[in-house]
Amino acid sequence: MKTLFRLLAITVLAAVVACDSDSNSDAPIDGAVFVVEVESGEQFRILLRNEAQIAEAEALIGASTQKIVNGQLLPGDGGFNDPWSWHMDPESVSFADVTIELCDGRPSMVEADLDMWLNTVGRFCPWSSRIVAREE
Repeated sequence: MKTLFRLLAITVLAAVVACDSDSNSDAPIDGAVFVVEVESGEQFRILLRNEAQIAEAEALIGASTQKIVNGQLLPGDGGFNDPWSWHMDPESVSFADVTIELCDGRPSMVEADLDMWLNTVGRFCPWSSRIVAREE
């Protein structure tokens, strides 16, 4: 019985450690990380894995016409959006011509009211966003 209890305790501990959502690890990032800046000068990072997304983001660096970065918000920095405690789901990121005003804002606004942004708004689409660099 003690052996079964120990095995269960080890399994639970391993699951808790594996599910840590902080994601501030040194593990390599699978994809390309881009720096996004908004009008206020605040920056955040997005991770793209799809080659079409990556090509579109690269084309937007330094372009005179920009698109709105739009994506579903998830908790934690995702391993790439430090110092923020949120990130955009890489599979949901798109570059839009127009979006609804509800998801417009600044990274600090998301951070300041994280629960509302994650659970009510659900997406972030800063209208003044522009891709400024690809991180290597």
